[in-house]
Amino acid sequence: MNLNGTLSDEETIIRESLEEYCRRNIAPAYEGWIREREFPRSLMKGLSQLILGATVLPKDEGGVDEVTLGLLSETMGKYEVPVPAFLTMHFAKMLPLISDENTRENYVNRYLSGDLVLCGAFTEPGFGSDSASITTEAHLENNKYVLNGEKAFVSSPGIADAHIISVRTSEMHEERKHKGISLILVDSKESGLETYEDENMASLFRGDFGRVRLNNVRTPQGNIIGRENEGFAILMNILGIQRVHVGLYAIGLAMSALEEAIEYAKTRKVFGEYISKYEAISFRIADDWSKLQSARMMAFKALALNDSGLDNSAESSVVKGFGCEAAFEAVSHALQTLGASGYVKTSSLERKFRASRGFLIGDGTPEVQKLIIARKLFGKSFAP
Repeated sequence: MNLNGTLSDEETIIRESLEEYCRRNIAPAYEGWIREREFPRSLMKGLSQLILGATVLPKDEGGVDEVTLGLLSETMGKYEVPVPAFLTMHFAKMLPLISDENTRENYVNRYLSGDLVLCGAFTEPGFGSDSASITTEAHLENNKYVLNGEKAFVSSPGIADAHIISVRTSEMHEERKHKGISLILVDSKESGLETYEDENMASLFRGDFGRVRLNNVRTPQGNIIGRENEGFAILMNILGIQRVHVGLYAIGLAMSALEEAIEYAKTRKVFGEYISKYEAISFRIADDWSKLQSARMMAFKALALNDSGLDNSAESSVVKGFGCEAAFEAVSHALQTLGASGYVKTSSLERKFRASRGFLIGDGTPEVQKLIIARKLFGKSFAP
């Protein structure tokens, strides 16, 4: 993508292919998925033929850079691709880091064939944004890691085929809490791994949000991601760039809501005038569009910085904080434009309203993002 927003031929083909797939296979099926409350496994098969290789393959074999991946994240938000599929695409970036070669090849192939949904289990009941204070433990016993603990507010634990879990593999020292944290891939079929559903206001599928309990779960030593005790840096790197993609998903969702509100405002008459003629309506939508476009440009700047190997921590936090706030506000205003018609359960805006609110919580709240930005601007010694 150029600075003027022009896409390359390759980027255009990739995005248009995903849009065409979504128009044909997601939009017409959404209501049925909601009624059944079952995650559509066939969706992963379809996506595998289009974009799943983008995150785990070298560029000459179908992989793409983060900017191109951002276009896909934005498109997935526009068409409300179910979150378990969206997050799997990004958690899969950790699969090539699996220690054991055979295990790595097995899971990468399962992912590429559309047979793998991944869950990231990093939050704990007593520790949300403080990812370094986890207490879930793992120790080696006969070439297997034995895991014990509990993870909370996890996306897709009842749906996922495998969990990427942050654990403590050495004693915690208060001044260096992030040291001694590892990431381990655990297959959902392992004995002692239990998942629990937490009903939430945006829940669409059974088990798409909940908790994971680990009771002497044994998994092969080769399932560790990266090196033992060095998982925190990997996690922060993955989550740092994932925040941008979550922001782009939210922006795509919000832009689709604005499009719906605009079309409605051009057909709905009040006191003899289309409501688009009233500044209270059109100016509000114009403001929302402006904020979303600003956040979108910052998102692609953040991704371009990442592709160039440069620090993008502040830019990423702007996208996750300001971008997701702007998205929620835009969806809320779109719903308000439709009035009662947008507030009913059969309205897509009602669904988008609930979904967009969640982006202000997961993967780092706006308050946490402001802290990151402040530390970048002032330096840690002078920031909160």
